[in-house]
Amino acid sequence: MMDLYTPEAVFIAKDGRTITDHTEIAAELERDLGLGLPLEAKARHVFVADDIAQIVLDWSIDGTGPDGKHVHLGGSASDIVSRGADGLWRYLVDNNLGTAVRQRP
Repeated sequence: MMDLYTPEAVFIAKDGRTITDHTEIAAELERDLGLGLPLEAKARHVFVADDIAQIVLDWSIDGTGPDGKHVHLGGSASDIVSRGADGLWRYLVDNNLGTAVRQRP
């Protein structure tokens, strides 16, 4: 999954922190994707300006987790991606909760 991120990418954590360390980004992703449940995403808007784009999408992870409990995660993401020299799009800003109000724990 980390191949989908630019070297300068930032990940916006659930509590609003900006994470730049790729090891920490990978840990954040592993927490949700490590559940082994399908991720569903539906693009609502895609705005492209040359090699930069904003993607607004609705996403969810639903099912029974490894502990047998029901899992429901989701939100509306507002992400910024850039197209590399190889033609692939990668995250510059991964903001999976979009404009949701965040509160630090």
